[in-house]
Amino acid sequence: MTEQNADEWIGKIPEPFREEIGILTRTISKHGGECYVVGGAVRDLVLGKTPDEFDLTTSLLPQTVLGLFKRTVPTGIKHGTVTVLFQDRAYEVTTFRKDVDYVDGRRPEAVEFGVSLSEDLKRRDFTMNALALDIEKGKLVDEHGGREDIERKLIRTIGDPIGRFTEDGLRPIRGIRFVGSLGFTLEWKTEEAIRVCRSVTAKVSKERVQDELNKILKCADPSPSLLLFRKFEILELFTDVSPTSNPDETVLSRIREIPTDPPGLRLSFLHEWLFGTFAVDENSKRFFKDLRYSNQNTKDALFFSGMLNSVREKTRTNAPFTDGEIRRLILHPICVHAGRENLTRLTSHLFELASVRFPEIVSLLSSERLQELASRPEPLLVSELAVRGEDILRNFPSLPPKEIGAVLQTLLRRVLENPEQNQKEILLTYISV
Repeated sequence: MTEQNADEWIGKIPEPFREEIGILTRTISKHGGECYVVGGAVRDLVLGKTPDEFDLTTSLLPQTVLGLFKRTVPTGIKHGTVTVLFQDRAYEVTTFRKDVDYVDGRRPEAVEFGVSLSEDLKRRDFTMNALALDIEKGKLVDEHGGREDIERKLIRTIGDPIGRFTEDGLRPIRGIRFVGSLGFTLEWKTEEAIRVCRSVTAKVSKERVQDELNKILKCADPSPSLLLFRKFEILELFTDVSPTSNPDETVLSRIREIPTDPPGLRLSFLHEWLFGTFAVDENSKRFFKDLRYSNQNTKDALFFSGMLNSVREKTRTNAPFTDGEIRRLILHPICVHAGRENLTRLTSHLFELASVRFPEIVSLLSSERLQELASRPEPLLVSELAVRGEDILRNFPSLPPKEIGAVLQTLLRRVLENPEQNQKEILLTYISV
């Protein structure tokens, strides 16, 4: 077992995590068990990052762990995982195990307990994730050269990459995600195995693929991972929609400038990169449906895409936006989509999004002007008109009730251009029967 002094990394664990991990470790040790911090938290500590969650592994059986602490949840008892709770923090504690018989390309048919830490580390995906930190002894266990690979910024599987990817088709996608989130590169054998094992990757659930794609889009710079998605045609495994063969690399190079929240902002950029346009069509709707995106995420992404498409069409005229155009093309759609309470926030996001993709918009429309118009109490919705449906029926009894909605929409379009006309007497004069 390769051990290194770990005081430097243990000292980087923030409180109250360090104290609570110490309690976990000492309690397990008093009952004859071993206990280590493992996985991404250790990798991040070595990288100089501060983890926001910590997973542990132990030699004790899950039933024993359940009885050692006051607040526990048997979250994955079949696979040896117990969640131990401290205040509002949770720690997953998993028994040393050996995975047995991967059959479906995703999960082992069974696990064996009673194995050593070495056996447990051997089953993990990448060397950088196979580090174990012993808090009590102040030692870092590194049996697969994980620390060296972290220093080289290299993503390498433990053992034969084809074998590891054949076991679990999600591992290639995780490897691609780490390229973006960590700024690492794939070791050449590991990269080649992604291509060889595409048929196994195809067995991964679409929900898990979406989850990995979302994590990629939250990276400071998602473009390296997205380029690998395209290189290995990963998304094509999960949707019948064919991306454009000539993507605009300018879009991808600027996605890092887009806020990660709300998610629809970067999803709209992904939409343009994949399909070569912000225009919403059946292909884009099908893509989000195929990847099991929620109705809200889909609605948000397509909303921003549609809005940017409108902005693009407007910028081609090279004429400044009038107040009426801003109300009609931007403020009204936002209110319809997300409500007036979200108007100012989403207006700010939309301008940022548009100015990143179409820098020329800055000369046609300023953020200050957009926000100023958004802050005015001028009507943007039918419900904010000075006239109601009952007013129209009362004054025009011969008008068929089913036409009331269309009349109100016509009046709203007029008021969006001329908000000072939002007076009942004036609006009624524009109705003809």
